[in-house]
Amino acid sequence: MNEQLIIKNGEDIVRCSQIAMVLEVSGYPKPGNVHRTQNFPKTQFEHFLIGAIVCRKSFYELVSRSNKIGRGQLQLKELNLGKFILQGVKETLNWQRGGNINLGLLLLLGPLSAAAGIILEQGEIENDSLREVLSKILKNTTSEDTINLYEAIEICQPGGLGQVKEFDVMDKSSKTKILKKNINLYDIFKLSASWDNIAAEYVSDFKITFEIGVPYFKKVFEESKEINIATVDTFLYILSCVPDSLIQRKTSLEKAKSISERAKKIVDGGGLRYRRQEIIEFDNYLQKKSGKMNPGTTADLTAASIMVNLLYGLKI
Repeated sequence: MNEQLIIKNGEDIVRCSQIAMVLEVSGYPKPGNVHRTQNFPKTQFEHFLIGAIVCRKSFYELVSRSNKIGRGQLQLKELNLGKFILQGVKETLNWQRGGNINLGLLLLLGPLSAAAGIILEQGEIENDSLREVLSKILKNTTSEDTINLYEAIEICQPGGLGQVKEFDVMDKSSKTKILKKNINLYDIFKLSASWDNIAAEYVSDFKITFEIGVPYFKKVFEESKEINIATVDTFLYILSCVPDSLIQRKTSLEKAKSISERAKKIVDGGGLRYRRQEIIEFDNYLQKKSGKMNPGTTADLTAASIMVNLLYGLKI
């Protein structure tokens, strides 16, 4: 039996994205999130499973375009990353009533899928090459990508959305300014990188994903051979290293830091293998806060970390 995944084509890349989304939401007890034993009042575990399935077409079209870029048939600026995000959001909202469940996932897994698609036309997917191509993709997005992102945000109305003063999503004149000043996704995320972890990923070539989440997931999985343990422990480790920006926007930086400190104590104590009851209590505490203590951004970063490991060939 082959002990390593062999990523052969665009379909395999799409599978990696879908598997990563399903594994992330299935991790339990993942404190504060929806997971297989915990729903929110309006958003259920099954809504996330639906989202992972119905986004397949969007991912496939994005990867197909990235394959063409890898073959030299399209330019990087023709990737249409923003269109992918908008289409993915529309498909998700069309098929379930749980609201915005995957905008953050699309923002992270989309560029990773595209980078893998470009590289696959040129050789094997490896750490340095994946992150290098990812960086080029992010810097070569267009103002049209930003407009499509804004439309996606308007449609799904994500909770706890921060504001960029000059280009506020709620300001109808922002789109005109974006086009006039040619503001791409990299530019717009630079403005919010100090208080939004996904924005910070865009301007740091996915630093949290590649330097924190990816190696930790691999380490824990190789030690435990348990997918759920690796998922939950990676979530807790990322949370312990980086205060969740969704919690920060809904409450305060101080509260987000206190949540990270609690996660660190669990990680230092051995994680899910040795601190299951503490994690359950942590989950119960966060669940009582009406969604204000949901480390949703950390969940998205966990999914990205899982996906990169799959792209590298980790067979789980």
